[in-house]
This record gives sequence, structure tokens and C-alpha cells, in this order.
Amino acid sequence: MTRTAAPTDAAALEAVNAELARITRHQNAGRFAEAGTALDALLEQYPGHPRLIHLKALNLAQSGNPDMGMALLQDVVAHQPDDAVALVDLGTLLAQAGRMEEAREQFEAAVEAAPNYALAQANLGAALVLAKDYARAIPRLERAIALDGSVLDLHLNLAQAYLRTGNIQHSVDALFRALAVDPNAIAVHVNLAAALYRRERHETAEHHARRAIELGPRTGEAWLHLGNILAASGRMDKAADALMTAAALPGMALSALARLVHLRKTRADSPEWTNLLKLAEQADSLADEARATLEFALGKGFDDLGEHGTAFAHYAEGNRLTRKAHPYDSRPHTERAVRMRSLVSPALLDRHKDAGLRGVAPIFVCGMPRSGTTLMEQMLSRHPEVQAGGEMLAAQRSFQSSPRLRAVLEEREPDASLQDDDFTSLGEEYQAFLHREGLRRSRVTDKLPGNQLYVGLLALALPEARFLLMRRHPLDCLLSNWVQNFGTNQPVSTDLADLAEAYRQFDLNAKHWAAVLPDRVREVSYEALVADPEGMAREVLDFLGLDWSPDVLDHTTSSRQVNTASVAQVREPVYGTSVARWRRYGAHLRPLAEALGDFLSEEERAACGL
Repeated sequence: MTRTAAPTDAAALEAVNAELARITRHQNAGRFAEAGTALDALLEQYPGHPRLIHLKALNLAQSGNPDMGMALLQDVVAHQPDDAVALVDLGTLLAQAGRMEEAREQFEAAVEAAPNYALAQANLGAALVLAKDYARAIPRLERAIALDGSVLDLHLNLAQAYLRTGNIQHSVDALFRALAVDPNAIAVHVNLAAALYRRERHETAEHHARRAIELGPRTGEAWLHLGNILAASGRMDKAADALMTAAALPGMALSALARLVHLRKTRADSPEWTNLLKLAEQADSLADEARATLEFALGKGFDDLGEHGTAFAHYAEGNRLTRKAHPYDSRPHTERAVRMRSLVSPALLDRHKDAGLRGVAPIFVCGMPRSGTTLMEQMLSRHPEVQAGGEMLAAQRSFQSSPRLRAVLEEREPDASLQDDDFTSLGEEYQAFLHREGLRRSRVTDKLPGNQLYVGLLALALPEARFLLMRRHPLDCLLSNWVQNFGTNQPVSTDLADLAEAYRQFDLNAKHWAAVLPDRVREVSYEALVADPEGMAREVLDFLGLDWSPDVLDHTTSSRQVNTASVAQVREPVYGTSVARWRRYGAHLRPLAEALGDFLSEEERAACGL
């Protein structure tokens, strides 16, 4: 590209600027052909001028020729590699064409060329959010906001990144800053409803869902969130009304109907069921993820109607589709569990017995998913000395801040390299997470089921913590996982053999922790809890060092939201109808029974067709 210098004569410069202003007016009015003609005329006067080529590229893209526009911008960037504006515009065109990796490269070059160019930081942050690289996106978006906090999308993208990394309070904070930019932005209210729902602040979440509906009565996501919020707080009839309203809005039918099917018992004449069956007639036209949502909902409905063979077939198809989208390999998970048990030995516990952060005594309620963790935490949440934290990523985030612990776990450093301070720092990081989430009591529950893997390390980091390991009959527990659509959150649940292996590792973990930490770990049987709620609650509270409170038996009146798959059940009195549910499926569970082996009695194996 042969470049011509810009005009320096005042009169010529004024004429060019006037023409550029006219070109801008053409573009604003959608008259791109006229703008293009005017730009070509200027380029005849100043052939190859980078700024004019840049403007022509954008005009071509706006008029429906993005490929030609990109080609011209690439030429500009090739001759002016530090032109941050051109780099950002080229990245934007590449992103619009779906070429996100190339777009990120341009945005990164723009940030390197001009670190204080807000749009470069903003676009790079947005591209990283789309790539699910949230850890890298957050500092870019924070920097862009510091440079120019008036752009609403910056705050929305930052809130999304924080939410996806489990920093829910940070997400809420970002959204409230977005609200200051535009108090009437429907998207902000919708996202606040979702984030506050996750944060278990149900009254405020409901306010923002309703505000979004006031501003946009046909905002389907707002109605969907409202339905979830109302269900989580026990108002099932109103939740059903909200979800049926959502189902009538464009693009929301499947999500809303499926949610309602999972929230209440299906009858043949239930409106959500009759409408879902109509959607099922077009199942072949659905993308895999939507089809999986449909299949799991059909499975739940047919299960409620007693057609268990049909239900099983739909669950199997839903799991097949989910596994296709989210493949799973059990080997690294098994290896991690084996490594954890070998690392946390009696010798390690004794060597670091003086480590850890005292003064905070979290109650970890963990085990296999669908083992009763939600019910147990909901009961504890009614105790006057306990603050409920729900499913938190506090432990995982704390481990990420401990490079030496990770190196030892991955056997890149010897076990002997661990120091007391590593565990104390882990406890401090955990407490800092709690405080960021507004959880400041000494007794806070953390019911993330996966913490069962980390019991030993958490025990060293938090010497006053106690651990409740929930146990449920393996066939009931694993079937309950298999019939839930966890999506990307729990791909192990898509295969019965993988679930059996996960249960086997949990069993080994539970036995190991109970053996090496007998005063800190208590196994709790789900079946015993539903058979004798008061007796088991008294034992658990005694183990935790808490006085008896009859309120724990009235967990259905708790004002806490419940945001897990157990939402409907924990709003009912403790009941036993989920015990031995597996018998409905009998021989359909033969592959699971074979994989579980000696965990089952001969009678149970025979009931599964073995």
C-alpha cells in the first residue's frame, strides 16, 4: 500500500474534515453507497492513506461486504501494526464473522499497543468471556471499567465472568454498578435476579425479576427467573403461574415447561405436560442441548405417570446427548482420589497438627450429589447458631491460591515440602471467600458435595471444622444422579458405569476420612435421617457441639432459597418416598448393579435382573 501524506494546508484540511463529516452523516442514515463514493473520491486525492482506507473498510463491512472490509483493514494493520483502533476494528469484524480466536489475537495486539485504550481492553475481555477464559477476562474488564465505566456491557460481561467463577457477590457488585449506569436496563435487572438467586437473597432477587417484567412485560428470562425464585422460597403455585407465563413467550417454552415438570408431580392433564408433549412432536428439529432438556423432562413426566420403561428410555437418550456434548473420562478423577488418600496419612495429620486457622468452624455437608446434602443443610439452617452458605466454591478457590499444595498433589514436589503455613494460608483464603460472600458467623454450612474429596486438607486448614458425609443407598443415589440433567456441571452422571466408579471412590474416601479423623468426620445415613428425623438430628447436633433446637425439624419454613435439584423435595416435610425408588426400574438398572458389585445384596442384585 503506497501511502500519501495527509493534507497540511489549513484550507485543505478543513475541506477533508467537512467531507468526512458528510460521509459520517451518510453512514448514520444508512446511505453506505453514497459514503463509499465520497470515500473513493477522497482516496483519489490521497491514494493509500491509512485513515481513509480504514474508513472505507468499515463502510464496506457496514454495507454488507465484511470480507472486503477485513482485507482492507488487514492491509492497514500490516503497514501500521501499532494502530490500536485499526486492530480493534479488525478484531470486531473477525468476531462478527465467528473467527473468535483470530479476533482475540487482534484485541491482544491492540491492548499491547495501547494499554489505556478502553475499547481494546473491553473487547478483549468480552472475547475471553465468550471463550470461557474467565480468569483472564476479569482483569481486562476491570481495567476497561477503570478507563471508562460508562459502558453498560462492560459491567454485564464482568458480572458474567464473576458468576461463572463462583464469585457470586462480586457478580452482584458489578451488576449494581451497572444499575448506576442505567437504572432501567432490563438486562441488568434480569442478571441481578439470576445472581441474587444464586446468592440466596430471594427477596431482592424477586424485586429485580419483577422490575425487569415492569420494564419489559414480555421478557421471558425474567419470568423464568421469577418462577425459579418463587419455587425456591416455597411458593409453588405462584411459581407455576410465572413459568407458564414464560412458556408462552418467544423462545422460552422448552426451558419453562421443563422446569415446571421438574418442580411438581406431573398429571396426565397438567398444562405443562400437554404442552411439553406438543413440543416433543418437533424433537427432531431441536439442537442437541435443547433436545437433552426435552428428554430429561419427558423422563420425569413419564416417571410421575408410572410409565417407568418409557421414562428410562427418555433418560437414556438425554444422557446420551449430554455425554456427546460433554465427554467424561473417569481415570483422572479416580487417580486424584487415590492420590488424596495417600497424601493425607496419619503421619501428615500428626506432622501438621498445629497448623490451620482457628476461630472459624464451618460445617461441611458433603458426599455424592443427590445423597441428602440439601436436606441436611436445610435442617441445619434453622439452627439459631448456624448460617447457611449453600453450595460454595470456597474450597476450590482456596486451593487455586496455594501453588505448593497443588504441586504436591500433582507430585511435582515431595510431600515433605509442605509446611504448616500452607495449611494456615488455605484456611485464611477459605475464610476470606466466606467474608466476601457476607458469611461471617463462626458456624457456616458449606454443602458442595465434591468437598468429600478434600476433607483431609480442609481439616488441616480449619482445625475447628466438622464434616458430615452423607450416605444413601447406592442404587437410589446413583439413579437420582442419572435422571438429573446436570449438563456440563457433572458429566460423570451421564453414564451408569462412571457413576458406579465415582461411588466406589466416594466410599473409599469416606472410610479413609472416618478412620484418620474419627473426631471430626461423621457419616450420616439418608435413610436413617428420613426414618427418624429427630433422633438423627439430635445425634448430628451433638457431634457438631450444638445445643438441641426443635426448629431444625421445621426446615420447610426456612426463608432460604434452595437452588439445587432438590428444591421441590426440601419444601416438604422429611419423607421417605425417595427410599428404594430404584425398585421401580428393576432390570433396567442391571448395568449399574453389575458395576456396583458387592455394594448390593443378593436380593438387590436379583431385583436388577442379575
